[in-house]
Amino acid sequence: MTIRRQYSLPNCTLVLEGLSDGSAPSQLDIRPVLSILMSAECYVKGLGEPLTGGREFFESLVRAVSSYAQEFMSGVHYPDRYGPNLGMVQLHRIDGNLHRLTVLPASTGSPTQIDQKTEQSAKVDLTTVQLFDLVEAIDQFFADTQTLPELSLQLTPISRRYIKSAEPLAKRTLPAVVGVSSLALAAMAFFLVPVPEVQRQRDPVPQPNPAGQNQGTPNPGGSGSPNPNPTPPADGLLPGTQTPNAESISPTPIPAPQSDASPSPTPQSSTSPESTPSPVAEGLASPDAAAAPITDPGQIELLRGKLSQQIDGVVKDKPPVDAELVYRVSVAPDGAIVGYKPENSAAVDRSETPLSELLYKPVGTRPPAEPLADFRVVLAPDGTVQVTPW
Repeated sequence: MTIRRQYSLPNCTLVLEGLSDGSAPSQLDIRPVLSILMSAECYVKGLGEPLTGGREFFESLVRAVSSYAQEFMSGVHYPDRYGPNLGMVQLHRIDGNLHRLTVLPASTGSPTQIDQKTEQSAKVDLTTVQLFDLVEAIDQFFADTQTLPELSLQLTPISRRYIKSAEPLAKRTLPAVVGVSSLALAAMAFFLVPVPEVQRQRDPVPQPNPAGQNQGTPNPGGSGSPNPNPTPPADGLLPGTQTPNAESISPTPIPAPQSDASPSPTPQSSTSPESTPSPVAEGLASPDAAAAPITDPGQIELLRGKLSQQIDGVVKDKPPVDAELVYRVSVAPDGAIVGYKPENSAAVDRSETPLSELLYKPVGTRPPAEPLADFRVVLAPDGTVQVTPW
């Protein structure tokens, strides 16, 4: 029974026909193994007749296409591929997008030659897309383990000597020329730099003391220091003193004079009812800030609606308060809560308030004198919130 295998791509189709060698297939193998190749056909889009041949044609086609694709992708010319031992199928590059595939006549007396259609040579010009569809069809064949499993493609890396020969000599010598030129320019630059003059360090010259100044006598103001070599009087002793023993002489430190007016401690700012700040929560503007109030009724009503919406969104998730809480809340033109102040004793005694979650942070980034609108906010024990202009 003839076995037919087909590997199709948009621009190329590879068809193989053959027989099985009769070996018992495995129970897991549904497809029979094609081990004896009878004919191979290569259909190229735009070509009327397919390229047809036997096993020698197919093996030569596989080797030529794979080797040429390797050279085309790497960009490295492989001279041995064009040597005297050429295969039945050859590939040459015509220009950037055309590749010529040539099929030579089969060798005389070849035992693998079955189909006689390859007695006449053929030439086909393939585009780059057609070439790589042919490469993909061959890759699908090698991925099929049930077709000619003994046939494998032996690809070897290109030798380093071909990579070196592909690089122009000028390109290889350019780094050395640039390095030598840079070294020569650096040497010339250092040659033109003058040699720095090194001066020997001079010994310090002692300065004479001013005439008539007794450096041994301390200044009454306390800023003078005793002279280590005082000038003695004619008899060598100060009036009314005895000759001291040289071993008992020791310098007596002179305390620095102190001013009669001792610095008074910095007075602490006294706390008075006028200077004591009211219990204002964080973020409320200072009373000294020159902030113009918002007087437009439409804008005040709009800010009141925004404030009510913000407070309702927080209070609905909180437990009800025990007593009525009254706050004075300051709102910026953009609706941000920049400060609040408790206005009754229940609000003052309460440590936590839902308004702290709505306070704008950081406050320091806002203009200090931006106009504000003040509102009276009443949180009732029944959970209702009343917001009215202040």
